Amino acid sequence: MGEVVPGLLPNRLLLTALLGASLCSAAWGRLGGDLASVQADQQAWAASVVQTRLGSATLYAQTLPNGQVVRQYVDAAGLVFAVGWEGHVLPDFERLLGPHFATYAVAQRQQRRGVSVQNADLVIESGGMMRSFAGRAYLPAHLPAKLTALDIR
Repeated sequence: MGEVVPGLLPNRLLLTALLGASLCSAAWGRLGGDLASVQADQQAWAASVVQTRLGSATLYAQTLPNGQVVRQYVDAAGLVFAVGWEGHVLPDFERLLGPHFATYAVAQRQQRRGVSVQNADLVIESGGMMRSFAGRAYLPAHLPAKLTALDIR
C-alpha cells in the first residue's frame, strides 16, 4: 500500500462529500438549478411563496415555517441565476449554492467574518450576527438585461 500524504485524506473526503452533495441535490432550487427545483423546495420546506415578475425574470420569495426567507430568482429560460436569504439562522448553503458550495466553503474557512466571493463567474455575500443573517449569491453573466446586482437581495 502507498504512503499516506498528510492532509491528503481529509481533502479527498471533503471532495467526495461535496461531489456527493452536488449529485444528490439535483432537485433543490440551487443556484444554477431550474424552475422545477424551486417548486420542489416549496414543498420540501412547507414554505409559503410569493411570486413577483421582474421584467424577464421571476422572483420566488419563500417564507419557511421558522420565519426564514429564501429568494430564488429565475430567468425566462428557467435558470436560477440568483438566490438571497435572511433570517435568524443561516440557510443550508449546500442546498442553496449547489455546485458553488465548494467555493463558499473555502471562502468561509479563509475569512474571519462573513463570506465575500467576487469574481466574473460568481458573487457570494453572506453576513450578519446571531439571529440576524442575510446574504445573496448570483451568477453575474446570467443577470437578465434589466436587472442589476443591486436588485438581488
